[in-house]
Amino acid sequence: MLQMLSTFGLGALTVAVVQFFMTIYRDKKTLQFQEKKDAYLGLLEAYHLAAVKPSPEAAKNFALWQMRCELVGNEEVVKSIQEIVDTNEDYAKRSLAHEKMKKAMRKDLKVA
Repeated sequence: MLQMLSTFGLGALTVAVVQFFMTIYRDKKTLQFQEKKDAYLGLLEAYHLAAVKPSPEAAKNFALWQMRCELVGNEEVVKSIQEIVDTNEDYAKRSLAHEKMKKAMRKDLKVA
């Protein structure tokens, strides 16, 4: 075993192990970002469709994307989406909830 370590070099082995774990970490972060981005964009598209062409189908589509956001989003995003739902009849509150949701999504995606 000692000969094997000497042959490959302990330093090279250490570097290989560290690179392996860093790759796993990076891939996990990339996947998490992609899942969140897809869920948030899907929700925004469903939100737009529900506003432009309100229908039971559009409402169900929004609810589907809301659930997906609940699975991958952070608590701040989930709460802001619920505020959108809760302020459906009040334009002033809806406008504030809309801005809060955008800010929460940007923060969660670390894009602004």
